[in-house]
Amino acid sequence: MISNARPQVLGTLAIVTSLGIATVVSAEPADDAQHVAIPAPPVIDYTTNDPWEHPVRPPVCNEAQLEMGDVRACVVRTYGGPTEHGWATPPAPGVGEATEWVWNGYSYRGSPALAEWEAEQITSNEQRIGKVYAGDFESHVGIAAIFENFLVEITARGYELRNAHGYDFRCTNATGGWSCPNGSVNDLSFHAWGLALDMNADANPIEVYQHPSGGDACEVAMETDMPQWVIQTAEKWGLYWGGYGWGDGCASPSTSAYRDPPHFEFRGTQEMAEQILRFNLRNDPDLGCYDIVDLDGTERMICNREFVVEAGWRVAIGPDAPAGATAAIVNLTATAASEDGFFSLESCAARETAYPETSNVNFVEGQDVANLAVIPLDADGRFCLFHSVEAHGVIDVLAFLTSSTDGTTYSVAPQAPSRIVDTRSQPSCDTSSECEIRPVGDQAAIVIEAAPDEPYLANLTVTRSSAPGFISAGGCAQMVAGGGVPTWSNLNYRVDEDRANLAIIRPDSNLTSCAYSWGGTDLIVDVLGTLSNTDPSGLAWTLTPPKRILDTRRCDDPRCIFGIDNGEVLRIPVDSDAPFVAINVTATDALEWGFVTIDACSTLDALTGSPTTSTVNIDTGATAANLTLAAVENGEICAWSYGETHLIVDVQAELSIDGNLRIDLDEPLRIYDGRKGGTGLVNQ
Repeated sequence: MISNARPQVLGTLAIVTSLGIATVVSAEPADDAQHVAIPAPPVIDYTTNDPWEHPVRPPVCNEAQLEMGDVRACVVRTYGGPTEHGWATPPAPGVGEATEWVWNGYSYRGSPALAEWEAEQITSNEQRIGKVYAGDFESHVGIAAIFENFLVEITARGYELRNAHGYDFRCTNATGGWSCPNGSVNDLSFHAWGLALDMNADANPIEVYQHPSGGDACEVAMETDMPQWVIQTAEKWGLYWGGYGWGDGCASPSTSAYRDPPHFEFRGTQEMAEQILRFNLRNDPDLGCYDIVDLDGTERMICNREFVVEAGWRVAIGPDAPAGATAAIVNLTATAASEDGFFSLESCAARETAYPETSNVNFVEGQDVANLAVIPLDADGRFCLFHSVEAHGVIDVLAFLTSSTDGTTYSVAPQAPSRIVDTRSQPSCDTSSECEIRPVGDQAAIVIEAAPDEPYLANLTVTRSSAPGFISAGGCAQMVAGGGVPTWSNLNYRVDEDRANLAIIRPDSNLTSCAYSWGGTDLIVDVLGTLSNTDPSGLAWTLTPPKRILDTRRCDDPRCIFGIDNGEVLRIPVDSDAPFVAINVTATDALEWGFVTIDACSTLDALTGSPTTSTVNIDTGATAANLTLAAVENGEICAWSYGETHLIVDVQAELSIDGNLRIDLDEPLRIYDGRKGGTGLVNQ
C-alpha cells in the first residue's frame, strides 16, 4: 500500500515498500506502552465532505501515545527541529562553491551540492496515487511510508488528490526568502528535509486571517476543500496540519491567524515515525502484518493485503510469558500450505544455514495438521516460526516451563500408555449408539469418563472421519465458552484421515474432561502421564538444544535402508541419563497405512501382537509427526511400527527428578494466527 520498492536506509532502519506490500524494521513499543491507558480515538465521519472551515486542534500527543504509536486522538507536535530529532543533517544552503548551488526559481533541488543528500535520503513514489503520477512525489526515505499511506488512504476514501508536493530544498519565508544563499541548516523548510507535504494548493490558499471587527481571528472561516476526516486521517499517520495555524495553532484567541491548509509535516523523531507506521499497519484489518527475523538477525515487519506468509520467513512470536519462564509448550498447526513442507520452531538468533536442522510439523499441500512442541524463549521472551514453504501457522500456548517451585507449578509423572477412550468400541462411548463424535448440537462433545482428576498428558487420535474438522480437549466447562465452540485446537484432520497429537488436558473445577469435535470422527485417547504440584517424585524438565538422533533415510546401518519394518522393534540410542526424554517422532515415506508406537524397550520386546496404544498414525506415502515422552532404558528408546515407514526422531528435552523446570499451566490461549495477520491488533 506504500510505494517505494527499493531498499532504503535511515540510520539502523531499513524500509522496503510497495503498493502491495509494506515492510519496516521491527520496532517494539516501550515495555509498559501496551499497558498504559490510551485515549479513545475519535469517531471519524467519512460521509461528511463539507470543508472544515473552523478547525479545532486536538491535544498534543503525550508520551504514552507516542510510545505506542497510537496518535489517532492527538497531534504529533514535539519541539525542536529535525536535527534535534535525529534526522540526518543536509548540506547548509549555499555553503561551498557557488557553482555547486543552482536556484531554479523555487528551490535548490538537483544542485550538485545536493547530489549525495538526494541520492541517500530522498525517494519518490513508484506507483500513481490519485492524479499524482509515479515519481512526482518526493520525500525522505524515513517518512515516505507515512506520507504515501496517508495519500493512498484519503484517495481510497474519496478525496480527490489533484497534486502533491513534498521535497524541495529551500528555506522558510521567515528568513526573508526561500533562496537563503549562505544560510544555515536551521533556516531550512521542512520541505528541504523531505518531511513536509503540500497538496491541492489551488483550493487551499495560505492566508493570514484577521477578524473583521477585531475579534478572534481563529473564528474566521478558513478557505479549504478538505473535510475533517482528511485531517483526522493525517493525524492518525502522525502528520501535523498547517491549517491549524502556526505559533500556538489557535489553541487560544488570536488577533491574527496564519493558516497553511495545503501543508502537512512530521514533527517527531525517526523512532516515533517507525512506531506510528507499525501501529497503523498492524491495526489495518485489510493487512496481514508479520514480524520477520532474517537469517542474519535483521528484524522487519512485513505487511500484505493477501495475508501471505512466504517460504523462508521466520516469524517472531511473543507468547506473553510469565516472569521467569524459559520455554513455552505450544500446539502448532499448519494450514493453507501451497505445497509439501514443514514448520520448525526455533530461536530467533542469526542462523548460518538456510534450513534448521529439526522440524516440528510436516504437511502436504492443502493439509491441516498440528503438533505439540516445547520451544525455549529468548531474552526477549519470544521464539521464531520457520516456514519452509508458503503456509499459515496457528499457535495455541498451553503452558510454560519455569524454575518456580512455589506449589503452583507441575512436575510430570509418566506412565505406561493407557487407552481410556476408543469411540470405535461401544463400551468406551456414551454419546450415541454409533459412538462417533457428531458435529451437531450437544453431540459435538463427549465426556472423557476415565480421565484422571488432575492435569494429564494424552495422545489424541482421530480415525474414520466423515468430515474435515478439529479436536479440542480440556475441561468440560471450557467446551461451552465462547458460544459452544472452543477457541483453541489440539488436532486437525481431513476426511477419512488417521491423525494423532499429544495434548495437555486440564480438567475443570468439577474434575471433568471433554473432547469437542468440529466434524464427525472417531476419537482415541491414550494417557501418557499426569501432572502434579504435590508429588515429590515427579519429574521436571531440562531443556536441550533440538537434536536429531535418528533419520532412517540417511543412516549408514544396512538395516536402515528401508526404515522400520512392519512389526519391528527399532532400538534408538540416546545420549541421556534421564529416565524419560521428550521427542518429536516423524514417520514419512510410508509404504503402507500404519502407525508407530513409542514405549519402553522392555515393553515392546515382550509383545506377542500389536501394541494397544499408538504415537503416530500415517497413511501411505504421507508424513506425520507427534511429540511424546519416551522411556530411556540402558541408553535406548524403542519404536514399534505397524507398516513399513521411515522414521525421524528429534530430542527436545529431558525429564528427571533433578530437572530444573516445571510446568506453569494456563488455560489454552491462541497467541498467533497467520491467517489473520500474525498476532493481530496491538491496541483496540
